[in-house]
Amino acid sequence: MSTEETKPQDMVLPDQILRNILRTGLVVPAMKAAGKSETGKTITATIIRNRPLPIQVKIFDTASNLRWNFEPILCQEITEETRFFYNGEKDILYDINLNDDDDKLTFMSKVVNTDYNLQRKRKTELEGHVDKFILYLVEEAQLLMGRYSLLKRIGRNVLQTLSIGRNFGMSFILIGQRLADISTSAIERCDGYLFGKLTGDNDIAKLRRIVGRKSDIVEDVKKLELSKGQFIYFDGASAYDFNCPAYDSKGQRPIMWSPNLKNFPIWNYREGKRII
Repeated sequence: MSTEETKPQDMVLPDQILRNILRTGLVVPAMKAAGKSETGKTITATIIRNRPLPIQVKIFDTASNLRWNFEPILCQEITEETRFFYNGEKDILYDINLNDDDDKLTFMSKVVNTDYNLQRKRKTELEGHVDKFILYLVEEAQLLMGRYSLLKRIGRNVLQTLSIGRNFGMSFILIGQRLADISTSAIERCDGYLFGKLTGDNDIAKLRRIVGRKSDIVEDVKKLELSKGQFIYFDGASAYDFNCPAYDSKGQRPIMWSPNLKNFPIWNYREGKRII
């Protein structure tokens, strides 16, 4: 495996890795305290701060891991009383405060399906070109994309986007504690992986199926240290050591947002077309 020197946070994501994520998606499985959430923050913060391409970041967080310590992007708390969700052009963090996992998946499905229809229409209007990417970060992916959740009716839109959404500039970063608990249907539709420390038998078995003959990765993943931000990136052919620097929010936090129903034009989307 080749090793890249740790870079400042604003340059932590090499251009080729970013393009790979937009092309193939990324799965980030690691044990608790391995730094996977910090890594998700660092990767998305790199994109938000530098914006190397026209990328909109949308985050689904069911554990409030980012609400109190992240970039100053918009944040909407999603509850049982939520009637409208933000779907403008800015980056958005959805802090999902719902108890039922099916309700969480239903909400994500609504967002993703709306985006899919818009991105498809956008590509048609541009005669086959994509001028905007949407990158979804899914925290605790096992809660939204568990072993059987995407086989349900409510998960079909999400699975469709995982399957063909990249053709319309849509891609996912899935972060979860256990590789074995994230839907195989989701994992098989991603070709990029950032493995943190894993030791469980089911996780190792699934890891071995992913890397195939790359058995050295399996042994190396077991040896990674917790709380050190140590990961191994694998794109199906090559592997790289990645030592993620500690995330620094620079003392900022997301900005809470809620729909202003007295000023309903906020829900108009490009050329006055209402999408809600």
